[in-house]
Amino acid sequence: MATTMMDFNNNPNVGLFGFATNNYILVGKEISDETVKEIKRIFELPVHKINIAGTSLIGVFIAGNDDVILVPGITFESELEELDKLKIKYKVLKTDLTCLGNNIIVSESGVLVNENFSTSDIKIIKEVFGLPVEKMSIANTEIPGACIVTNRDKALIHRDTSSYEIKFIEKVLKVKTIPGTVNLGVPYVRSGILCNKKSMIIGESSGPAEIMNAEEALGFIEG
Repeated sequence: MATTMMDFNNNPNVGLFGFATNNYILVGKEISDETVKEIKRIFELPVHKINIAGTSLIGVFIAGNDDVILVPGITFESELEELDKLKIKYKVLKTDLTCLGNNIIVSESGVLVNENFSTSDIKIIKEVFGLPVEKMSIANTEIPGACIVTNRDKALIHRDTSSYEIKFIEKVLKVKTIPGTVNLGVPYVRSGILCNKKSMIIGESSGPAEIMNAEEALGFIEG
């Protein structure tokens, strides 16, 4: 397992521009071919350039796991056709909470979502992933997907997550959590990390203590 510090187009928010699984990596079309080549080397997986809703901020819009991803109803038809060509299984979720990557976090055992999702939205999310779904806010923010990065049974979470929230997260997602930050103090850890069980890319602005903490939290080094 390896950790690499990177920027995407001089932007350390690598998690906003990518989505990683253990089968493939997706990155926005703005990402340079040279960077894509390096991502392929790091993860040793196919890397596909796509946009969602006409933007390269695909990490903001996509939620999912190795089996299936959710994309918002604002995704262009041409973008859905690209996913079809790539044979990536997806479901379109028509909701006002279009930033699915910020609003949903999926682990191998459970799903946490923005408290403002409707009952019908929750039903679809449960059907898509076949996992228990719970609503919650984290550290006074309604976007749990932006506050957590999971890797198998481990997770890095927002530094201000309360002890009660930690217990709830660990119960639903079946993960062991460690609070932290990325990119010199950013608590929305999903924004600065792209990882799967093999490798992790973390924003170039992250400090040594943040990197070591993230590596421990996500199981890349022993604590």
